[in-house]
Amino acid sequence: MEEIKNRLSACELEYDEIQESVPASDETIKSLADYFSQPIPEELITFYKTVGGIESDEIFRIFSPENFLNQIQERENFEHKSTGIIDMIIAFWGNDRPEFQEFELLSEEETEKINKAFPCIGWIMAEEDNYESGEYVIFDKNGNFMNLYSHQDNLEKTKNQLLKLLGTGLPERSLENVLEELFERAEGNLSRWD
Repeated sequence: MEEIKNRLSACELEYDEIQESVPASDETIKSLADYFSQPIPEELITFYKTVGGIESDEIFRIFSPENFLNQIQERENFEHKSTGIIDMIIAFWGNDRPEFQEFELLSEEETEKINKAFPCIGWIMAEEDNYESGEYVIFDKNGNFMNLYSHQDNLEKTKNQLLKLLGTGLPERSLENVLEELFERAEGNLSRWD
């Protein structure tokens, strides 16, 4: 995680500044763990204890545990309030994704299974397509991580990808690797269409 800390301090976003984050305490991490449907992977615990989070006004929202708990409390009266990927996509869009909220794309049972299988720890907003998409950082029971791209005009593709991942699990990938890719994209060095 030292590499991520160094990258964080050197990260220059064109329109947005990374906010300073404080490493989390064991107590805060334990409180957050209660909201995840899977055990927190060791690599994520290390990230929380050394980096805290990666957050900016617009682009990055890899929540620090403290801010994640605040975000969860803000959504406590919503029907879709878990840290699962479907509920976090809904949160990303300001609690306004009827395709998922009204079970148009997925059944209630499929939504529950996907939310349980893939907790989401935050997102990065994609500038390169006029803020119409996000990449969501998810993990699974094996401690693998993935950045899941989802465009608001193609949620059918997101649905199909998540249903497939239910069967296969996430590819073997570290949080550090996922975050490095997101830094490259946020800094404009890596395009989804390269």
